[in-house]
Amino acid sequence: MYPELQALIHEAEFQYLNGEDLNKLSLEVSSLKDRIPAYKLLRDEEINIFQDIADDLVAQFPRENPKEIETSIRHWLVIMRYCSMAMMLNNHEFLEHRLLEWMTDIVQAHQSQHLFTAIYSLLITKLNKVLSNDELAHIQPFLAQANDYLINSPILAN
Repeated sequence: MYPELQALIHEAEFQYLNGEDLNKLSLEVSSLKDRIPAYKLLRDEEINIFQDIADDLVAQFPRENPKEIETSIRHWLVIMRYCSMAMMLNNHEFLEHRLLEWMTDIVQAHQSQHLFTAIYSLLITKLNKVLSNDELAHIQPFLAQANDYLINSPILAN
């Protein structure tokens, strides 16, 4: 649940919300309404988005082990889903917790940082074509957060 929204709901259990808090609540609710179309589009276009990325990645790295490419793309599929849910929740901590949990349990240290970087770049390029500027503005901070974590993760740095 949204941290801001959760705090407002908790406060409303004890007293009616004042004008400022009511405005915060209104902003949170209207923000969710704006995020839903982006989420639906990402959900519905996931296969097309990542198929294009896979094709571009194979062309970009013709000598790369296909299994490494496939594994990296699968990881980014999961990352994209976590980013999409974090966007819906408007919660960077949710994403950080999920990525840390997932990266610790699943990602093995291997030499694929260049693939992760390339996938992120291709993903942003593709999303610029698929999403409106407003929709991209909702998801992009979460993708950047995930990419930053991947690039700076001690798990992948080995």
